[in-house]
Amino acid sequence: MKAEMRIKTIIDVIFVGSALLAAAACGSADTQSSAVKAAPAQRAVVPLMSTPGPSADPGGDPGQESGDMASLEKAIAAAMNAVKGSTVLSVQSENGGQIWEVQLAGSDGTERLLEVDESGKVVSGPRVKDTGKGEKDRVMGIIKDAELTFKDAVEKVSSAVHGKITHMSLDRYNKNDLLVWDVDVATPDGSWQGAKVDAKTGTVTKNG
Repeated sequence: MKAEMRIKTIIDVIFVGSALLAAAACGSADTQSSAVKAAPAQRAVVPLMSTPGPSADPGGDPGQESGDMASLEKAIAAAMNAVKGSTVLSVQSENGGQIWEVQLAGSDGTERLLEVDESGKVVSGPRVKDTGKGEKDRVMGIIKDAELTFKDAVEKVSSAVHGKITHMSLDRYNKNDLLVWDVDVATPDGSWQGAKVDAKTGTVTKNG
């Protein structure tokens, strides 16, 4: 009888122990399952938090690359202040509009080159362009014959072509030696428009 009771007790202990182990295993499985279920939610948040926001692209818009009218005006003012009594022969946007290369001519036909940043600070020059007497005489003729100044030409082309000027130069063209301001403009739609402004009459002719 005692032997049967001991056997029953052992069986009960085994049963209780098995139940406890099973409960522990279920609890562990539930914990693991919860962890697995929670993980995707945590991963879903990380990309949203780490995704960079939109950034400006300076090279996307030709007009933006080329600088604006304010920086052009500052560049010309700074260049002419550095070489007083000079006349603007050309201006060219460089380095995505961060630098303007300005070419000036003195009354004796001597040409000088400067580089001015978009804030209106001269960063290079003025340096004399080495030319002979023939070229100096030609430049003096251009200065004498031009009735439209750089500022006049800017106003003319700005009223005819909407956009940002990236290049202007005063020179003679065609067989008739027509004296014009040759202009390149970056338009708002991302294209480029060429124009010529007659340096005597102010007539604007679009090309390109």
